[in-house]
Amino acid sequence: MSTVLWIILENDPDDFAPDDLAFLYDSMDALDEKCASLDTTALTEFVDFSDLELNVSEDDMDEDEAEQWLADNAKWVNPAELLATLRVLEQALAEADDDQDLIEDLRYCIERCETAEQDAVRVRLIAVM
Repeated sequence: MSTVLWIILENDPDDFAPDDLAFLYDSMDALDEKCASLDTTALTEFVDFSDLELNVSEDDMDEDEAEQWLADNAKWVNPAELLATLRVLEQALAEADDDQDLIEDLRYCIERCETAEQDAVRVRLIAVM
C-alpha cells in the first residue's frame, strides 16, 4: 500500500478528488533538508499525518468513530504559511533544474494555496495511505 499527499481546501466539495502528490511525499525528507538550508519552515511541519496514524492504529473503531477521530485530529493550516515554504522550494528546485515531477507537485500545491488565500480558507496537506 502506497502513501501520497493530498492538498484539500476547507471549501472543497465533498466529492472533490484531489491529485495524488506521490513525488512530494517521497521527497519529504530531502525537501525538509533543503528547507533547513534555505532557512524556511520544514514541509513536514504542515503535513497532517492523522490518516496514517489511524491506519496503523490498533484501536478498533467503526466507520463513524474513525470519521469522527479524523475530523477531530485534522491539521488545517494557514495557506500563506505553507505557500511561503512551497515557493522557496519550487524556486530552488526550478533554478537547479531538478526533478520536474516534484516541481509539478509543488506548483499544484502552490496553485491550491493561492486559491485558498483568495477564498480565505485553510488547507490540509494530508498524508493518505
